[in-house]
Amino acid sequence: FRFDVKLPDGPSRGYVAEVFGTHFQLPDLGPIGTSANGLAASRDFLVPTAYFEQSCCPGYTIVQKYGGELFTARQDFSPFNVVAWHGNYVPYKVDLNKFCPYNTVLVDHGDPSINTGLTAPTDKPGVALLDFV
Repeated sequence: FRFDVKLPDGPSRGYVAEVFGTHFQLPDLGPIGTSANGLAASRDFLVPTAYFEQSCCPGYTIVQKYGGELFTARQDFSPFNVVAWHGNYVPYKVDLNKFCPYNTVLVDHGDPSINTGLTAPTDKPGVALLDFV
């Protein structure tokens, strides 16, 4: 997948994660269910409208990771000319300000799902390649 990072003036922060063998999905929310406020829900993920960039902008440098190595290539057209996508494989973004951190440490701890925004599960139940908490 391809992305472009345009940083505003001043401090910025974000996350980049790469997993193989599975895709991110919303976690099973267990006993708290899907109506809990402040937890990850599909409505919190923003999907763009398909768009075709017609302007010619020479000088795009594409950085690609393959076999654990980085390679570069130059092209004269936009790498974001994506006018459609297939099924539920879509680009998305999420505003982390919509999430409410929750913790209870006085007596016990809550269900692990309350701290997980996205998970990349494995075939083994209860084991994930990566959890975004």
